[in-house]
Amino acid sequence: MKQPTPRSRAEWTTFGVAVAILAAVVALIAVQAAGSKSPPSPVAEVVGPPRERDGRFFVAVSVTNRGDKTAQNVQVVAELLTGDAASTSDQSIDFLAGHQVVDLVFIFDQNPALGELAISVTGFTLP
Repeated sequence: MKQPTPRSRAEWTTFGVAVAILAAVVALIAVQAAGSKSPPSPVAEVVGPPRERDGRFFVAVSVTNRGDKTAQNVQVVAELLTGDAASTSDQSIDFLAGHQVVDLVFIFDQNPALGELAISVTGFTLP
């Protein structure tokens, strides 16, 4: 039986590089799998001033999930207080993925600039 020839320096270098790449890939997968994800954290913000059209006032709202996980059934409420009158409107978003932004529009009969407008996320569930 013939003795195997010893490995050349090029073969050992190639083997070392391949092992290093494989180890790096396994380490990245382990970090991704073990990494903690922040819970969903949806917030709502008014985007720009109200726009008037045909006697109605449109308020653009941006809802952002600041967490890494998905939020389901996100409930957004807008409340407008003008003098003694109060108007409330709500909308829901079925799914809001981590760091996703969804734009909504609330419509009011009174001018929001003449009163107090409060926009908030009142609830959501985990899928």
